[in-house]
Amino acid sequence: MPRYFLIILIVLLPLLVKSQTTNFGVQFSDAIIIRYQPTIDVFGNAGWDHANSIILHGIEKTYAKTKNPEYLDYIKKFVDSFVDEKGNIKKLKTELDGIHPGLLCLFLYENTKDEKYRIAATNMKNYLLGTSAVPTSFHKTPDDGFWHKNNDHYTNVMTIDGIYMSNPFLLKYGIISGDNESVDAALFQTFLAVSRMFNIETHLPFHGWDYQKDKSWASPITGTSTEVWSRSVGWFSMALTDMLEYLPATHKDYKKLLYIYQQLAIGIKNTQNKDGLWFQLINHKELADNYTETSGSGMIIYALKKGLNNKWLDESYNKVVENGWKEFKKYITVYNDGKPQIKSFCPGMGIKDNAKEYLAVRPIDCPSDNYKNQPHGYCAVLMAASVMEK
Repeated sequence: MPRYFLIILIVLLPLLVKSQTTNFGVQFSDAIIIRYQPTIDVFGNAGWDHANSIILHGIEKTYAKTKNPEYLDYIKKFVDSFVDEKGNIKKLKTELDGIHPGLLCLFLYENTKDEKYRIAATNMKNYLLGTSAVPTSFHKTPDDGFWHKNNDHYTNVMTIDGIYMSNPFLLKYGIISGDNESVDAALFQTFLAVSRMFNIETHLPFHGWDYQKDKSWASPITGTSTEVWSRSVGWFSMALTDMLEYLPATHKDYKKLLYIYQQLAIGIKNTQNKDGLWFQLINHKELADNYTETSGSGMIIYALKKGLNNKWLDESYNKVVENGWKEFKKYITVYNDGKPQIKSFCPGMGIKDNAKEYLAVRPIDCPSDNYKNQPHGYCAVLMAASVMEK
């Protein structure tokens, strides 16, 4: 081999290897760190809230595969901007969306062994569940289900989203700490929400439930909302998936949780579009204004692939997952900064009165020159990539 060819090969080989191993999980994690400094909070100034932690939780997944210390440091910088050296957390919110960052505390404790993160996680658990000395500030329905938020709009309202925002944290905390109260609370809240919102005939969950049955969107008979929203299905599917991974198979409620997951998977499989993804209203393919919604779709792909990996689902779901991921990647493009962009996901949204109102909320992209930053697209692509890419 001529010497100059050997030199070229030596120079290009590392670049070729890098191009073959780079994946969307890495590309998006790297782009997020570059775009949003000094911490992810500049993304939307949401504070100690799921809007930040769902993105960082996705970067956790990339870290687990790459062990790139930049990912760990980036997560740590955000958490340390709210958690002091004694494990106290500032700017806590009385809404389930504000509980999700507790997972970051558990992640950091596992990976750094710094005691302040364990204490912070305990503080989060006590803040939600209360103690004998300081009761919880979170309101509950008369049958003990947490309101999604402590405000008049959510009086006696539970949402299927809330399962993801609080219960995987409670369950993981309980398993790590040997705290049965947390485990029992996570399972109780999950089963209560499922009993109120899961439709066994369609195998899909309604978005919300009103104990009083008097909200504009609530059925006067059942209290459920009218529609099945893509991202609610995504949150719900990821919650069940992660809880099944945390909960020992010997636990008395493991089979019950697994049954719910498998029933949901049936509904998801039955509503997959011909192109492989899921609509904003996933069970209304006939509606002209319906659109492919990538945040719920990416979360679903994550949940189903985890089910296949853990043998919770039969092999027929392989096609569902592979078709979904193949189509999902078509919605990843290059933004004007030369880094990746995720397209066609629904922005933040509460429960709506009817299908028309859900479809009036049109899809956005992230990043975007035209829309406010929204975290859900980033979360979905990072979660899906974590299980679909090697």
